[in-house]
Formats: sequence, structure tokens, C-alpha cells
Amino acid sequence: MKRIVIVGSGTAGLVSAIYLRQMFPLWDIKVVSSSAIGIVGVGEGSTEHWKEFQTTCEIPVMEMMAETKATHKYGIRFENWTTHTPDYFHSVSDRGRLVKGSFIASYAYALASGDLLTDCFSSRGLRENKLEWSDMPHLNTNQYHFDTVKLNDYLTKLCNRRNVTMIEGEVKYVKTDLATGFFTTLVLADGQEIEGDFFIDASGFKRLLAKYLPDDSFVSFSDYLPCDSAFAFPTKADPSGEIRPYTRARALDNGWMWEIPTQERRGNGYVYSSQHCTDEEALREASAVHGFEIEPVKSFRFEAGYYKKGWQKNCVLIGLASSFVEPLEATSIGSTIQQVRLLSSYLPTFTVNSKKTVNEYNRIMDSVMENLSSMVALHYISDRTDTKMWKDCQSLKRPDLLTHLLDIWSERAPEYHDVPTTGFELFGVNHFWHVAQGQGVLNYDSVVTQIDAYNSKQPTEEWQMVFQAQRQSTKLIDHAGSFKELYE
Repeated sequence: MKRIVIVGSGTAGLVSAIYLRQMFPLWDIKVVSSSAIGIVGVGEGSTEHWKEFQTTCEIPVMEMMAETKATHKYGIRFENWTTHTPDYFHSVSDRGRLVKGSFIASYAYALASGDLLTDCFSSRGLRENKLEWSDMPHLNTNQYHFDTVKLNDYLTKLCNRRNVTMIEGEVKYVKTDLATGFFTTLVLADGQEIEGDFFIDASGFKRLLAKYLPDDSFVSFSDYLPCDSAFAFPTKADPSGEIRPYTRARALDNGWMWEIPTQERRGNGYVYSSQHCTDEEALREASAVHGFEIEPVKSFRFEAGYYKKGWQKNCVLIGLASSFVEPLEATSIGSTIQQVRLLSSYLPTFTVNSKKTVNEYNRIMDSVMENLSSMVALHYISDRTDTKMWKDCQSLKRPDLLTHLLDIWSERAPEYHDVPTTGFELFGVNHFWHVAQGQGVLNYDSVVTQIDAYNSKQPTEEWQMVFQAQRQSTKLIDHAGSFKELYE
């Protein structure tokens, strides 16, 4: 039996504890954290990886939605990121992909026809604030918006139910084995000593355990991404009473603003470049958009990037302790889930001699972060020149992977094998397709040539007609009204 000690009881720490408990029912799992740190609850979005976590860990969907005030997330709406396509969605559906070999004929046909992928293939209720009807509509979604505080309370309940030991305390220092450098004990401020065989730093930006590790090499993404500052603030629910089934990402003069709807209110924030505006100017800009003076509940500076060796000795960094890019594409929860999934495949056989295990974990995380940084950087390839920040984005360096993909896509349409995968990356080629179309980096002429070469125009048109008829016949229900059944 292994003793796992997790430092931090935010989303990353609790998700890790629940997942590891599900995988290893006989192990001793402890979560150590201080209630003095607190949680800022301004809304949080997930990726589709939440569905796998939820299913694997046998989390009751209706209970989860009621307790966390969750709403359905069908995708992200990008507003004003370009002048040529000022309103598009990143909303990947499992339906609507007609493939010939590795050529995604249906996506190519939409591009050649001048149609947005979301308007062709995603739920038609997306723009109408509606959900696709079924006897149990809340079971059909694989992404959600959460009230962060309520999500934390619910995950804590699950930990308590599932025999995860919750320990209140502040880490004072760490004892290590002199021969191996492995952690052995956490010493808390009140004198408690917590022994363990493996330790997880999920303490966010505080990185309480990371400072005891020998290699703090950090891979910065600041050359690729313009933003380095953010503030968050809540607002009331939409006065219309409707709830959007998507995250809003509105590009402003010096960055972009998020809006995440929960059942009771909306979480908001402005991510911006301190090189192009002061904090006061950013606050005034965001206030002007909302029509009232904003009072941030949290503000912070950040450097986008990740720790190159997230696993060292018998300690791994998870969540914000290991990496932070920016809130765009809601990668925080998704990357945490992928990290703990990957970790669980190595933990059973991990010993002091497991050097290849550690190296392999870190190698795969390199690929995960390359994938993530390339997706986020893709959003900043824009034709906007109306402000200095957007002008400067045109001369930003690009991640090597993104440069490689853009070179390929200048000659032909994106295909499945273009995006490297180890099985843990957050974004596949379907995701890149949606954003690449919205940002205007795909080659129209090459797509038309491919459609003709594969002789796929007529069969795609015929397939599309059948698919669209099915899509239009789908019954829809109001998103806000769908939650009544949770409380009846």
C-alpha cells in the first residue's frame, strides 16, 4: 500500500485525490491544505476531458450539476478576434465528419462553401441558448461551466465520502532522505508530521513543494503569447433570464475578456498585456464594456509556461503548480485530469530506481504543453491592426509545432496525423480545424483542389443534406429552463 500526500485542496488537488482513490482503492490518500488560503469563485470552464473523469470516477451527473450550479458548455464563442470572421465558435461535435482516408471531406466542403464549421455540425441550439432534448438532457454534455466555490465544496464532499483524509494545516517545511533526496515527511506549522511515499504539489502558484526540488527549469511561452496579467470579477446572471451554453471570449483592445455562466451568476475576467496598458487602463476598458465600475476579486501577473521537469524524485507538480498558459480554451482542469491519468499509469510500480518512468512522464508532458501552447498561440494570429497590441501580435514568434502545422496547412487541409499525439494531449486536429478557420489561416484553394481530386463534392453534398435534415429535426429545450428538474 502506497501513502500519497497531496498538498492543496483546490480543483487540482481534489480532482487528483478523487481520481487516485478510484484507481487505487486500498492506498492511503491524504490532502493537506490551509483554509486560510481560500478560493476565488468566479466561474470555471472544463474541456471534454471532464466527462472521462466524471465517468471513470462514477460521479452522479444530476447531483454534480445541482450542487455545483453547473451549466452546459457546448463550446467557446470568439468575438472580434479577427476582422474577417468576428464571430465564430470552437465547438467540436462528434457528429458531422465525413472522412475519405485521412481527408475530412465534410469540414473541407464547409470551408470551400464559406460556411463556419459550428454552423454546419454543432448543435443548432448553440446560438439560441438551447440544449438538445432527450429524456435526460443533462447526461448528453461532456463540458460544463462551474461555480468554482461550489465545485470545490462538492469535490471535498466526494473526498470525504471516499475515504480521502483531509488535513487542515500549513506546510512549514519538508524532510528528505539524505541518501536519495526523496521526500519523506511534511512538517506543518502546528507541528504535525505527515509521512508519505509519494507527494503531489497541487498548491497552485504557491508551489509549496516545488521549491524543494533540485531542477526548477521553466519553459516560458512569453515569446508566443502577449498577455501576462489578469483580473477576475463576478456579475449577476443575464437580465434576460437566458443562460448561454458556451463561454464568451471577447477580444478587446489590449487582450480578451471571458464570461462563464453558472445557474446563479456569471464569472468574468480580463486577460491583458501589461506591455500595452496599465492595470488602471485595463480596468477602465473592462468597466466600459460592462457599463459599470468593476471591482476585481482577484488580480495577478503571470508568465505563461511550464516547469520542464514536473516530476522529480517522488514528487510531481499538478495543475497551476506545474504550468499556466492563460484561461483561453479552459485548459486548467483538462490538463490536471490528463496529468493525474498519466501519473496513475506509473505509480503502482514506482520505486526509488524508476528513472525511466519519470523521464517518460516528463517527455509526454512536453508534448502536452507543446500541443496546448500551439492551440492558444493560434488565436493570436489575427488581421487586427486597430491597436498596438494586435499589431504587435503579427510579429510574435510561434511555437515550433504551430509553425510546422501552418506550413502544412498552407498547402493542404488539416488531417488527423498532423497533430502529434501520445494520447494525453488536449487538442486534436478537429479542434485546430475550428480555430484555424476562425483565425483565417487555412488555404481555400488547396481545399477545393483536394475535394476535386478525391471526387468528394457530390457524395459530401448528399451526405450533408441528410445530416442537416437530421440536425434540423432535433428538438430543443431552453438551457435555463432545463435546470428546474434538478430541484423538483
